[in-house]
Amino acid sequence: MRLFLIVVIAVFISITLTAQATLDPAYHTYEEILTELDSLQALYPDYIMVEQIGTTLGAVPYQDPIPIYAAKLSDNVTVTEDEPKVMFAGQCHAEEVLGIEISMYMINDLLEHRFMSPWSVWLNNLEIWFVPTYNPEGLSVVMSGEDTTYRKNKRDNNLNGIFDFWEGPGGDFDGVDPNRNYGFNWIHGDTLGCTSGDEDYDYYRGPGPFSEGGTQAIRDLAAEYNFIYSINWHSSRTGNFSEKVYYSYEWVPGKRNPDFSMCQQAGVNVAALIPKEPPQPGNYEPYPSQSRRGCAHDWFYKAHGTIQLMIECGTMNLQPPEPLIIDTAERNSQGAYWLLGRTLGYQTDDKSMLTGHITDSSTGEPLIAEIRVEQKHASYFEPRLSEGLYGRFWRVLPQGTYDLTFRKKGYETLQLESVVVNNSGWMNLDNPPYNGVQMVPLETADFNGTIYRDGTPVAGEIILYDETGNDTIFTSDGSYEISRYAGEYRALVTGDDCVPKFFELELTAGDQQLDFNLLPAVEVFSEDWNSGLQNWTINGDWAISTESAVGDFVEDSPGIFYENGWDVHITSPSINLNGVSNDVMLVVDHRYYIEHEYDNIFIEIKVGNSDWQEIAGWSGKNYIWHKDYIELEEFVNNRIYLRFRLLTDATITDPGWRINTIKLVAAVGSDSDDETTPVLTTQLKNNYPNPFNPQTRINYSLSNSSPVRLQIFNLKGQLIRTLVNEFQTTDNYTLTWYGNNDKEEPVASGIYFYRLTTGDYNKTRKMILMK
Repeated sequence: MRLFLIVVIAVFISITLTAQATLDPAYHTYEEILTELDSLQALYPDYIMVEQIGTTLGAVPYQDPIPIYAAKLSDNVTVTEDEPKVMFAGQCHAEEVLGIEISMYMINDLLEHRFMSPWSVWLNNLEIWFVPTYNPEGLSVVMSGEDTTYRKNKRDNNLNGIFDFWEGPGGDFDGVDPNRNYGFNWIHGDTLGCTSGDEDYDYYRGPGPFSEGGTQAIRDLAAEYNFIYSINWHSSRTGNFSEKVYYSYEWVPGKRNPDFSMCQQAGVNVAALIPKEPPQPGNYEPYPSQSRRGCAHDWFYKAHGTIQLMIECGTMNLQPPEPLIIDTAERNSQGAYWLLGRTLGYQTDDKSMLTGHITDSSTGEPLIAEIRVEQKHASYFEPRLSEGLYGRFWRVLPQGTYDLTFRKKGYETLQLESVVVNNSGWMNLDNPPYNGVQMVPLETADFNGTIYRDGTPVAGEIILYDETGNDTIFTSDGSYEISRYAGEYRALVTGDDCVPKFFELELTAGDQQLDFNLLPAVEVFSEDWNSGLQNWTINGDWAISTESAVGDFVEDSPGIFYENGWDVHITSPSINLNGVSNDVMLVVDHRYYIEHEYDNIFIEIKVGNSDWQEIAGWSGKNYIWHKDYIELEEFVNNRIYLRFRLLTDATITDPGWRINTIKLVAAVGSDSDDETTPVLTTQLKNNYPNPFNPQTRINYSLSNSSPVRLQIFNLKGQLIRTLVNEFQTTDNYTLTWYGNNDKEEPVASGIYFYRLTTGDYNKTRKMILMK
């Protein structure tokens, strides 16, 4: 057989890469896919179920929406069972039709061998999903012979009602590249009209993340079933990426995802089982992904923890004739089947897996809750959730010892420490000594009241913060009613023309009344950029831009991404806080998109000629306009400067920081330009931000020289970190806690307490670490 294939390939060496009139009839059209799936469902009704998972959006008048279908294979297929789930996507890009053939081959192979091992083991213990194509619009262009090199769907980008394409690679103005349309790093994909060598327009990311019906269908399917492993097949038109297996991710050397070893394990093992197209020697080659452009495999990992591989099957001859179609499908299926065995720990050396069920401790009902493996967590992750029907969770982990956190609003956070996972089999938390993950429900706390400004009801909002996130309650007349759960919260209360204020709340079960009295605000300082930057000191490329929704704003790198190795900032004019009331609040309306954990933005403050000190900082992505609030009580009776600073490392860039308005308000404004010397008292201030991730700033002041201890404790009262243990003199002090213990190991998410102890002072405050 291999010798025959070599002869066939030799015959086709002279074929050029220009568009063919038609493809080999062995390739499936969209209609043929559906017909075959329907036929298989009729033949094997207990083992295959075909389900519509979405539709394309169409492009009136030349393209109607097209249904997108998936096939589920399993014994007892019509029931969603408590089994691990795996998903294979055949075709994303229109011209890359080999993925369809691999999917259809595997569906038939599994069904035909359903009573034989290992096929029977897989079908009896897994739910295996196939999406032969989620780009049926593009498939119709290729299979009809309109353009066999077409890549995208058929979105009408210029809204002219005509399908604008150019036969051959590039030049197709209409359409969106589905593998640039996923939500993670979508911003880095090609914009409309972007040129790229000989492939102009072929990689357009779309008007927004998940703007296309195909990617929406995959997104929704993934959200419903929490796949453990997945494969997305592609082919390389240039041949530069052919016969390679890509796994998530190492964007630059050293910047890897927390589960890199397990992603690599999957990529290496799958690649080793797929021989290259004859007569080439060797097998497919594994590589970490380095593209940050809205691709499926990185999004699957970020959103759900799914380890998805992108396999570039075939060679630069994307659409080979029939003998090679079956041969390519057979060779690729062997690698894909390894994932099925690895999911079950069947016929593989490494069987490590964390699993279990999460239930309500009172009712036994399954819960959808967040599972966090602290040693494998990153701030940009979406919550890894258990399944709703059974409360089951699965997590592929290397052998090791892990700390686990389980969170759900309305329940006590549960932490399990030092859970051991071995290569020899699953760590099932349903077994002793854990006997399942049982979460204790909190009692309901209903409270109501009114927001007042000097005794008069006022429109405003209440933002409640706890370790599961925050909730915002709006009121147009000052009155409010809230139903939450008993426990401790931090609340930010704002009102029209009032000074915002933080409150520490302890809600008890039952009904209670809480009124909030705010003070009228006096504007101490304000900046909306309407007068330009002439009052500011500029370091870097900061400039003013405009958006219709918000008006003017300042940004660090107008129209482009920021640079590597930057330390750029803008500094305010002198701001007089002499005579200002102690409840002074800085309010910044901004948005940011910077590399998580490696690049940072800071708000810093300087009193007179002293050193700059950080009062707020962020990293990662919050790219919608929002307000952050920073208390400045400790800086009253001083002249201050504010500095807004972007600090980047040597690799990877993002859009940066946009600042719309800056306001500093207090109940009593400055009534004097005279310098005054503040009187210090010993005081432990509220940390900021709170909740926080990955770091928070703790401020305190000393009225007298004294031995000082500043320590951090967990909920159990165990000492986590000693930040200060020394003799200090009268002054203001600021320290930053980076969420590490005394061994410099990261601690788990949750509630912590920080305590300041001096000769005659002892004060403890609460903070929440949210990763």
